[in-house]
Amino acid sequence: MSSQNNAIKVVSLSKSFGNKKILDSLSFNVPNNAIAGFLGPNGAGKTTTLRMLLGLLPAPNGKIELLGHKIPEERASALERIGAVVENPSFIDTMTAFENLYWFGSLYLPIEKKRIFEVIEMVGLKDSVNQKFGTFSSGMKQRLGVAFSLLHKPELLILDEPTSGMDPSGRYQMREILLNIHEKEKTSIFLSSHLLDEVQKLCNYVVIINKGQMVTEGFVSDILASSEERFEIRVADELIDNAKSILEGARNIVKSLTLAPRGFIVDIENGTSYLINELLVKAGIKVQALIPLESSLEETFIKLTEKNKGNFSNTRAKKSEQPKEPEAVQKEDKENKEVK
Repeated sequence: MSSQNNAIKVVSLSKSFGNKKILDSLSFNVPNNAIAGFLGPNGAGKTTTLRMLLGLLPAPNGKIELLGHKIPEERASALERIGAVVENPSFIDTMTAFENLYWFGSLYLPIEKKRIFEVIEMVGLKDSVNQKFGTFSSGMKQRLGVAFSLLHKPELLILDEPTSGMDPSGRYQMREILLNIHEKEKTSIFLSSHLLDEVQKLCNYVVIINKGQMVTEGFVSDILASSEERFEIRVADELIDNAKSILEGARNIVKSLTLAPRGFIVDIENGTSYLINELLVKAGIKVQALIPLESSLEETFIKLTEKNKGNFSNTRAKKSEQPKEPEAVQKEDKENKEVK
């Protein structure tokens, strides 16, 4: 086993099905103790990558390490430390949640009943512990799959579209569940998703791929950082025309200007918001509010995946030494199955 500080390390991974290339020299790292989002358009190669990480598909080219274990050479040792749900959780319909976890969990290693109750409570199914799996909603089935992956206290959790098919309430619950797992179990998490707003709320690290190639990776805060800041400027309705003229004359500071219901949205050079305020106040225009707006991961994702489409140059955002704590809490048309 090699020693390193990454939960996942992928180097020059390639994969083809027939004449179709799915992964093309894909390389990325996921730090230990991160909640990392794995992003890409439909057909980008996310599910194929996850299956190769877990040894479910052969990796004829490239290198894979999970928690320092080489895959496939040390796959058995790696899986002892990993929990995963890469396809729709499938249990026995006529058995209860508890019975399914006890039965399937004991096939791998002996499991204490106390641990079963712990993971069921972690995923919010405490009141459904004796309910038959066949009566579960799709969201409840997803949560039971996550519970199963946690039975043996994994150091790394790999999830493929964990909120697939869930309504907003279900997505919120899953987000809270994963944050709780990360905090209490000290588990690194790597999850694929199409829901960029959810990823931005949940993850502190992202890997973005397209057409089987790495587009960018890094801490979310670094990827969203740029040389510009966005602000909403609010002024009285009767002063909007005057304010617009002043802002349009400050093109050395103001990079873009858009009308908003109560004023303007402006993109300005970092650290120059005070100058904008000074310009307007000196012109006799009272600024009612100067509100910083957070950059959107969705906007960044679209820019990165559209830029030089089909001819990407791999980029890495600046990385901190340790992952920062997360601020808060549609699947590639595939079925999902559990692996442990």
